[in-house]
Amino acid sequence: MKRALNNMDTSKRQPGETAPAIAYRVDYAKGEFNGVGFAGVHGKAANFRAAGVNPVTSAAYNPADTPVDLFEVDGHFIRGDWTLQGQLSYGQQKVAAITAEPVSGDLRDARWYGASALAADKFMPRWEAIGRVDHLNNRKNGGGLLGYTVADSRNGIGPAYGGDTSIDPNLDPNKGSNRTALSMGLSWLYNVNTTFKAEARHDSANLPVFFDIKTGQYRKSNTVFGSSMLVSF
Repeated sequence: MKRALNNMDTSKRQPGETAPAIAYRVDYAKGEFNGVGFAGVHGKAANFRAAGVNPVTSAAYNPADTPVDLFEVDGHFIRGDWTLQGQLSYGQQKVAAITAEPVSGDLRDARWYGASALAADKFMPRWEAIGRVDHLNNRKNGGGLLGYTVADSRNGIGPAYGGDTSIDPNLDPNKGSNRTALSMGLSWLYNVNTTFKAEARHDSANLPVFFDIKTGQYRKSNTVFGSSMLVSF
């Protein structure tokens, strides 16, 4: 069991400025091949959403840190050529949601939860195939994550988009997008010092939140490819 008590974003704090938070991690290994654990962070963190002004009253929002709670449970099974991993997570931050209350303009709470699963198989001594699926429910109050307090068309966070950068008035700005990602990758151990990796990822959402550079429109899906070479010394 590990635990810590410190300031969130300690390096950003001025002398005497405090924002206490507690972080903990507990792991349990059931034998040689599998284990479970959970972790959490509870305290106060910077509220980047408060950098704006109230759209109804034009008054500045309170820039003070707000309470944040993060919690996740995970497990793994690793034996021989196979690796299996899974995780469930939940988070919330007070008055940090992307969309303000439509009548008063007051900020509202951000809340999200998600799940991830990964499977990997070393089907040859130097080759490994990896698959991963992730799902994020981020619907509440237009969406919002820790550090994501404005709509983001690159990562598909926030309400549906329309036109150039404005939120689509034909859709409910109080509903953030729910995101799913499917990743498939290969890893090749070229030699003891060099590994080549390649990955394809398909992102999808229930709302048009991904900006398409070619068409200038917003879509419900996005596909990316990546590769890398890792060299150790």
